[in-house]
Amino acid sequence: MASAAKLKSWLRFIQQVGVEQGFEIEGGESMVRIVIEAHHGVAYRVQINSAGYLQAQQWECDSKGKKGRYGRAVFSMRSNSDVAQFCSVLIASSALRARRREDDDA
Repeated sequence: MASAAKLKSWLRFIQQVGVEQGFEIEGGESMVRIVIEAHHGVAYRVQINSAGYLQAQQWECDSKGKKGRYGRAVFSMRSNSDVAQFCSVLIASSALRARRREDDDA
C-alpha cells in the first residue's frame, strides 16, 4: 500500500506526461481524466483507490458510440515501475493511432 503522498505524486506525474504528449487532461488531486483521442472516445480515468493504489479505467461505449461510461479498472499501479509502464501504454497507443490515421490518409 502506497502512502497518500506517493499516490498523489504518481498522479501528478501521469498528468505531466499527458500534458507533454498533448493529451486533454482534466482533474485534480485524487482523479485525472486523460483524453487521447476524443473523436474515437479513447480516454482513461485514473484515480486513487481506497486500498492504496492507482486504478485506471478505460472509456467504453457501444458500437454506435452511445451510452459511454468508464468501465472496470483495467490497470492498477502499485509502484513507480507500474506508473512508468502505464505512461508507456498511453504514449505507445497514441503513437499507433496517429500512425494509423496517417496511413488512412495515404
